[in-house]
Amino acid sequence: MRRTLRTALAGVICLCVAFAARSAVVSLKKFTFEEEHALDKWNMMVLNGKVDYRQMREGGEHFVGALSQKAASALYYRIGFDVREYPVLSWKWRIIRFPDLAAAQTNEDRDDYAARVYVIFPFLSFSSSQFIEYVWAENIPEGTIFDSPFGDNVKMVVARSGTAPEGQWVAESRNVCEDYRLAFGREPSRGVGAIAIMCDADGTKSTAESNFTDIAIEGQGEINEKGE
Repeated sequence: MRRTLRTALAGVICLCVAFAARSAVVSLKKFTFEEEHALDKWNMMVLNGKVDYRQMREGGEHFVGALSQKAASALYYRIGFDVREYPVLSWKWRIIRFPDLAAAQTNEDRDDYAARVYVIFPFLSFSSSQFIEYVWAENIPEGTIFDSPFGDNVKMVVARSGTAPEGQWVAESRNVCEDYRLAFGREPSRGVGAIAIMCDADGTKSTAESNFTDIAIEGQGEINEKGE
């Protein structure tokens, strides 16, 4: 009887362990922009005039508001990780105003987007570094991957296309490792050094506006029910 009970208990314990040590999303970093002065930990790279980036709150949502008036600059956050271990990048964004692409004269001018999210693989210089750049395009089909007009080391991925209902947030989740393979045709061979957000309208000399929040870097790992 006791042997039968011990066998049964052993089975229950094994079953509990199987449920406890389960695969789960492991978060490396998440940016919710609730903390006061959260943007102080980000740096600005000015390309052609300063975009107005500021922490904002609407209802219960904390976010970064980006307003470009004929300007192009990005906010970047230095963080090193192996994209093969933490391949998932997720975020929420919304478009307030697209740049006026009708005013563009060249391909470089048309490289204006109300919202971009970058994953940066740095090396010795800009030309030897690599970039995955997720954009919300107004007219380019979703899923399109193409080279930036400023270099084939920058791969543009159209994560979202067209307009969204006014004021509506849209959630994205991308496997950066898979997108890297599709864009560059090979496995990533270097680590990520930074992520960035950007709104720009300098090429079209127009105005663009967007919002960003809940930016998260995640991977898959083993955890147990008690978080041990």
